[in-house]
Amino acid sequence: MKKLAMAATLVTASLVVLAACSNYENIEKGGSAAPKTEAKSGAAAQAPAAEPKKDPWAESAGLYKTEKADELYAKAKGEGKVSVYSTSGRINDVKKSFEKQYPGVTLEIFDLKSNVIMDKLIREQGANIFNADVVLTKEVGGGFKEELVDKGMLFKYLPQDIADHVFEPWKSKGLAYVPYLEFRTLFYNTEQNKTSPVTNWWDLTTPEWKGRVLIADPMQSSDQMDFFAAFVVHADEMAQAYKEKFGKDIVLNGTKNAGYEFIQQFVKNIVLVKSAGDGEDAVGKAAPGKPAPVALGVSGDIRKMEDKKLKADIAWDIKPKTSVVNEAFAFVAKKAPHPNAAKLLIRWMAGETDGKGEGTLPFVEEGSFMTRSDAPNKNKTTIDKINVWQYDSAEFYNVGKDVINFWLKNQ
Repeated sequence: MKKLAMAATLVTASLVVLAACSNYENIEKGGSAAPKTEAKSGAAAQAPAAEPKKDPWAESAGLYKTEKADELYAKAKGEGKVSVYSTSGRINDVKKSFEKQYPGVTLEIFDLKSNVIMDKLIREQGANIFNADVVLTKEVGGGFKEELVDKGMLFKYLPQDIADHVFEPWKSKGLAYVPYLEFRTLFYNTEQNKTSPVTNWWDLTTPEWKGRVLIADPMQSSDQMDFFAAFVVHADEMAQAYKEKFGKDIVLNGTKNAGYEFIQQFVKNIVLVKSAGDGEDAVGKAAPGKPAPVALGVSGDIRKMEDKKLKADIAWDIKPKTSVVNEAFAFVAKKAPHPNAAKLLIRWMAGETDGKGEGTLPFVEEGSFMTRSDAPNKNKTTIDKINVWQYDSAEFYNVGKDVINFWLKNQ
């Protein structure tokens, strides 16, 4: 199965920055504290984090103050453009509306994978090269927070007039403004099941699900590996869910905790498919009379169901939590050459003060959630009611390598 090659792919995606981090130990820290909204089950409440030290460059660039869009536009026209390193194709739709709204300011897009962005920023800034203005990306095993935000390479920009409309914990504890979030979850066949046949993650470790759990190889996706890391980070809750399912305390079979034990048992029932889309197709097209499988996919894929005529839906409520959030972050890069255009773009993606700007439209999709409380919502539920864990970058960073190695060991 070429396990070593696959391991190298994900280890690079999650930990590529580690080899270089010693070169940047003297970079002044900046940005905001990692979110601690949901620590391990049973953990004492965290004390409020101290106010982070203000970075001199970020302060001079106005990242800690609120300016009106017309003020920023006047300055941005002199800068002429804004350069974005982005993992999301949605930025292409933002470009159209942004350039129409703000003629004279061009949005320059660099379409890159998250791990490539991490490596590129570390190498560029280490060489005193500053090309990026805005970085639109998702977390990779906690690496963005631990290796870039905490080392002052990326900064949060969330002006107060927009922050006033952002849900917690993204308002005060987020690493950056979050234009939207999704999450990994199960898709089930709606023709055979009125509601999800899986209500507890431990359901999928039982004999009836053997060979009926379809997933893409998590060794090819840091997002999906983070999903499994969440079970380890929240092992106490997984132990409680086991007891609710089976009526007895969990007994570990050579594993460290209930999260690893779940992975060990879960792997025995899975079938690897080429992509999440292939798994979802198999679920939505399952023939009547034969028990349908379930497939692990991204919540945003729900909008493809109608187009592909698939009879499938998201399992919205699974114990102990349906998933862990997979957030898109809009950072301002250190020493951004076009800082006013960068701020103007983030305000545009946030919908401006009233939330009605067209820059939000690419993010208002079924299966995706905006963090603004006043934003449109195409989902069956709202962001403050979805049953998910918050992403704790420090915790995911700590367990990342162990989870990767454990997954490989159990293949």
